[in-house]
Amino acid sequence: MRRLDPLYVASAIIAVVTLIVLAITTTGPTSGATRSASAFDEGPGGAGALRRYLSAMGAATTTLQGGSFEPGDARVVLIIGPSEVITSADTERLQGFVRAGGTGVHATEFGLLESSLLGAFGVRISGLAAPGAHPLASAAFADPPARSFAIDRGVALAADPRDDVLATDGRAPIVVASRLGTGIFVAIGSMWPFLGGGLAEADNARLVLALVRPALAGGAVAFDEYRHGVHPSADVLVLVQETWAGRALVFVAIVTFLYLVLSGRRLGPPIPLDPRPSRSSLDFIRGFAGLVRRSGRGEIARRRLRADLRTGLARKLGLDPATPIERIVNTLGAQDRAAAARARAIDDALAQPLREDALLRTVAQIDELVAR
Repeated sequence: MRRLDPLYVASAIIAVVTLIVLAITTTGPTSGATRSASAFDEGPGGAGALRRYLSAMGAATTTLQGGSFEPGDARVVLIIGPSEVITSADTERLQGFVRAGGTGVHATEFGLLESSLLGAFGVRISGLAAPGAHPLASAAFADPPARSFAIDRGVALAADPRDDVLATDGRAPIVVASRLGTGIFVAIGSMWPFLGGGLAEADNARLVLALVRPALAGGAVAFDEYRHGVHPSADVLVLVQETWAGRALVFVAIVTFLYLVLSGRRLGPPIPLDPRPSRSSLDFIRGFAGLVRRSGRGEIARRRLRADLRTGLARKLGLDPATPIERIVNTLGAQDRAAAARARAIDDALAQPLREDALLRTVAQIDELVAR
């Protein structure tokens, strides 16, 4: 049994891992019972129901996805439960968006991937929030009127003294608003009011509608799908250029390729040379016959057959091969009149064009006549 080269095994493993990473990173979120918080998820754990609700209330909706995080022309940006780390560069983009008069709304239940964003607005996680329904006493939820909101789980927030606490669970802030420039950033310690399963509980729908109210007068509500892994599926270079896993795979592939080139190793067992078998004389005859047939120069074959007929009969009769056909036929007629008549007929037939089947019959007739 041939032993497998470890280098080829490693290359195969790298290829499989690359395909798995591509399959995971180039597909969007799927719907189901898990909390994807995606605007494309119509299930109880997605924000698809919220997007339809806002559209029904007159707000234009869009999604942020593609090669980078760009708020664009939206009036309100909803960042609900991101599944990717929010980088400092994206935090600066959102700060610029808020400073220019936009509204940023961020809902989280862990605060692990968005510490850069929360810290930039003076908000941090202080503990766990109490589940259940909690009252809303802030004037920010007077239009439309919302008296309570419900969460199933979440985190308590600690805000800067300059920030506004809009709602609590009775012990610690749950909804905190931070102003920057002419805009506002709102942090919420639970995703439940934004998901399909919790949107209809208590006054959660009115709470969300009050937060996105600036977009009802014009503009759009943008759902952040970039942080849910929705990147361009057709452009694989995004994976290679913007993720360390992709860069590492490219580096390993380049090193493996250089090793194969510089070491001169072949891929697989050697292939023995397959010597071409010698060709018989019949192959050359057939090849020449094919050329004659395609060129339309049948007189070459007929001239050759007439020469064979005359030479064969002359030698049989003891005559000079260059003897004229009339003398050959007369000499043959003295011995066999039928054979002489056949020789004359064959020679006359070869003096004019013949079809291939007739030419082949003539060859057989010459062989038979000369043999007799």
